[in-house]
Amino acid sequence: MRCLVIGVACACALTAPCFGTPAQLGAEFADAYAAFAPLYLLHRSYADYLFRGTPVAIPSDLEGSCARFSYELALFHLNYSTQTGSTTAGGLAFLSRLRSDSVAFCDTYAATIAAVAELEEPDGELLTEASDAGLFAEIKRINDLVATTLDEILVGMGEGIERWTFAVTFSVRTLLSRPTIERIDANLREILYADPEGIAPPFDVPAEILLAMERLIELSGRALTAREAEDAVEAATLVCEYFIGDF
Repeated sequence: MRCLVIGVACACALTAPCFGTPAQLGAEFADAYAAFAPLYLLHRSYADYLFRGTPVAIPSDLEGSCARFSYELALFHLNYSTQTGSTTAGGLAFLSRLRSDSVAFCDTYAATIAAVAELEEPDGELLTEASDAGLFAEIKRINDLVATTLDEILVGMGEGIERWTFAVTFSVRTLLSRPTIERIDANLREILYADPEGIAPPFDVPAEILLAMERLIELSGRALTAREAEDAVEAATLVCEYFIGDF
């Protein structure tokens, strides 16, 4: 699951069951992923520049992304490691490696990232120097390690409600972290229904949440209009609030 969302307490809504830690952890890992997103967006934009000749876009929130990523990852690591019901040795091992590698990455490239973030217009020479120094290759490697760590954590949770609630909250929180929702990944059905061909969630949810999930699936796999993007935000917010409370 490579979906590209700000730590939260598990304050469950009065009308929703408190699924507890797995849902909260899913949101927290999404927050860490969202903090890293500006770096990966820069990587993708530079790759498009090399292969398609499109202008390089410098994300407005690039500056400070390393610090935010390190903070959110540390928060998740702390909470994950203290929840023995969800924690596995494999998940902890990959998470520890991700944290150490991300710290080394940020220490190595902090000055370069800051220089790129300050650009008002893309500077081809500076970007080439950054590429030659390995910045973009390392961003790709860290992003792959994030995805591998996520997969390992999910596998360690088994096939029951813990894994499902973690995956659902990670996905909808990731959606809500985007400045705008232009497209929803086509694999959302598999996440919300725990089956690529599923027709309903694997566990009972209120009718309102079921309708919100159905709407998100209807909107997935294609470009969205402005009105559809608003619908996606509304539906994702309902689902997120149901599992982890009002944030």
